[in-house]
Amino acid sequence: MDFGGNIQEILTVSELTQRISNLLQEEIGFVTVRGEISNFKLHSSGHRYFTLKDEEAQINCVFWRSKQINFELADGMKVVVSGWLTVYPARGQYQIDCIEIFPLGLGDLFLKFEALKKKLDEEGLFDKKFKKELPPFPLRIGIATSSTGAAIQDMITTIRRRNPLCVIYFRETLVQGDEAKFDIVNAIQELNQVPLDVIIVGRGGGSLEDLWAFNEEIVARAIFNSRIPIISAVGHETDFTIADFVADKRAPTPTAAAELATPKTIDMLLEEVDFLFGELHNKVLSLIENFSDEIKYLINSYAFKKIEDRVAYYRQYLDELDERFHNVSTRFLQRSREILENNARHLALLNPMEPLERGYALLKHKDKLLDNSVSLSKFKSIEVIRKEETAVVRVEKVNRNLFV
Repeated sequence: MDFGGNIQEILTVSELTQRISNLLQEEIGFVTVRGEISNFKLHSSGHRYFTLKDEEAQINCVFWRSKQINFELADGMKVVVSGWLTVYPARGQYQIDCIEIFPLGLGDLFLKFEALKKKLDEEGLFDKKFKKELPPFPLRIGIATSSTGAAIQDMITTIRRRNPLCVIYFRETLVQGDEAKFDIVNAIQELNQVPLDVIIVGRGGGSLEDLWAFNEEIVARAIFNSRIPIISAVGHETDFTIADFVADKRAPTPTAAAELATPKTIDMLLEEVDFLFGELHNKVLSLIENFSDEIKYLINSYAFKKIEDRVAYYRQYLDELDERFHNVSTRFLQRSREILENNARHLALLNPMEPLERGYALLKHKDKLLDNSVSLSKFKSIEVIRKEETAVVRVEKVNRNLFV
């Protein structure tokens, strides 16, 4: 069409919209924007639509249901969104196709997380060649976590159920707050002084700030430098921390970490003993049958015709040996099972936490449990630990018990 001598190309609305879309993606593309959510709508399809605004402007946003988020969006929430600037052709509106969303204030934490992750990855701390193998049947497991959360109880219950022979070394650890990173490092170093088979480091779920101690560089390097294999168990299945990438194994939950630490249960071990016993028994029987065939051959030979009675004696003797071997093997297996069960009960009794299950209490001063050899008169205050609670009491007077 000629407008004043200038020939203009006539576009359809769709063609113009496509050109605008291409221009936006080529010239601007991926953006990170902060603002306040308004007009939030969670569609029945699971997709989330909202407007991101500030004092002077606003822009539409879409966050598809396939994208995961660990907090709920709501009107009035200040957030940082990252995504692609696109055009919605049906309305001719430009919008942000969101890839990630963080509450305002967590954006800086996310950038810090990504920077440290890139740094440690380039140094090789995540490399598989440095990952230590977990032992198939550990008997000594260290745990570094809080004593107040559900995580420690879940792990102890799971370990005792799967392997009652296992001894648990629990190091109470701060897992949240400014001092948590230092205490986690100290816990890992202290547990490395104990002859352990594996260490579990972690905590229950929480916000990004709650879990941040496990995103600190000193914690990552302490995990990497541990001579003992470490399983990280931080938060829920959707939570990922720097500790997860450095650890020798990552568990989605504390309970799953306890299962990873005890890959073979007592029942599985007994099944293996039964299998090996069966294999040994079958091989011995095979040897006996081979010897029996040789003896039969010798009996039928001319040279041994005159000593048939002696051969018959040895055949009977072999049968008796077979029966005796079977009886002895059966008794050995039964005795082995009894020893395993007795050891399991004995180790359970030696567990310092076992009296709590029977209603008793433990006495503790600072990080040391007090036995009968230590007089309470040395302390101004002590902790009384029960199964469900811990009390701090003041020692006012100590009398010596006299038993007649």
